[in-house]
Amino acid sequence: MSLARTAYEVATSAAEPLFGLVMRRRLRRGKEVEGRVGERFARPNVARPAGPLVWLHGASIGETRLLLELARTLHAHRPGLHFLLTSQTVTAAELLDRAIAQDPALKGRALHQFAPLDSPAIARRFILYWKPDAAIFAEGEIWPNLLKTLRRTDTPTALVNARMTEKSLQGWSRWSGLSRDLFGGFDVILAADRRTADGLSALAGRTVTSPGNLKAALPPPGHDADEEAALRKDFVGGRPCLVAVSTHDGEEAFVLDALALMSPRPACIIVPRHPERAPDIIRLIESRGMSHARRSTGDTATAMTDVLLADTLGEVGLFARLADTVYLGGGHAPGVGGHNPIEIIRLGRALATGPDVFNFDDAKRDLLGQPGYNIVETPADLAGGFPFPAPETELIARMESTARAPMDATVDALLPLLPEEPR
Repeated sequence: MSLARTAYEVATSAAEPLFGLVMRRRLRRGKEVEGRVGERFARPNVARPAGPLVWLHGASIGETRLLLELARTLHAHRPGLHFLLTSQTVTAAELLDRAIAQDPALKGRALHQFAPLDSPAIARRFILYWKPDAAIFAEGEIWPNLLKTLRRTDTPTALVNARMTEKSLQGWSRWSGLSRDLFGGFDVILAADRRTADGLSALAGRTVTSPGNLKAALPPPGHDADEEAALRKDFVGGRPCLVAVSTHDGEEAFVLDALALMSPRPACIIVPRHPERAPDIIRLIESRGMSHARRSTGDTATAMTDVLLADTLGEVGLFARLADTVYLGGGHAPGVGGHNPIEIIRLGRALATGPDVFNFDDAKRDLLGQPGYNIVETPADLAGGFPFPAPETELIARMESTARAPMDATVDALLPLLPEEPR
């Protein structure tokens, strides 16, 4: 075991007495859920389901949506499996709890828990309680103590849709012993892009392949057609419509600056990545002298309302279908690296995003120059281009035809790790 890994174990073990204080502070800030903090300490209040259990872990909304689709696909191949899905954020937890309750393939077969803190004692307690038959981690969720405990119990492990920036890869390369220990121990590693595959190959000391980004396999988000018709009539009211999806701090101001430059002013819907930021966004809208309605509180949005603040979860498909252009957040927020453009393009909507989309370099390379995909540097660029041309049917058809390939390749790699169905 590397010196760095030993140091990490010692440090996380020593820090464990402070975890309670940290969790109480997070609870006050709305980053944890009252009554569920025990899950962070691997003290669940639900029983492990009988039978084979696959653990799937992702940090936030993007990863958990991906893992939900992966669980559905694995269930189709192995109907006897149960699934434990864990996440780090409150918004991801809300999405997972709702999706499991509403999905016939997962209801009764899947459950959600908040991810455990990664100290040696908590990791042991978590693995000994849940006894997963396999563990699948998404994108960049690498937790040394949990991985060590899984390997000590001979639990198969996989890292899927791995994505790392060049900076992250360089950081891991400075800890070559730890990197080889962690990444080399996965039974399966699949990267989302070629850059990550090459970097992980060097770190793990073995060949890592990239079947493509699993987020391409996510179906376009669904919606309520009656709700769409009502919003189109009562709020949009014949105006062009700009919808800003998955925005981060600073990007709402970018959109409002663009809105102020447009005449006549279009209807605007803002769907923040983190709905708990709604009070700050409302203050920003009011500071611009614009009217607003807040969806989570049931405010009535009319054709006289400038901005509908959609601080709800699971409705992106509804709002995107109202759009003449979708501004996709993450490309103007430092360090975020963009969000998945594919599902918006597959809906047939024009998309504009910022230039800093390093997490989706492959998609940017494939889409740049195609009608429907636009990089905007300034609010004036967004205002001047609105509404942008929609993607062509040939592009949408090509994306539809290749969408399932990454998922199919991932499932083929994972099935040998999973328990066989009883005969």
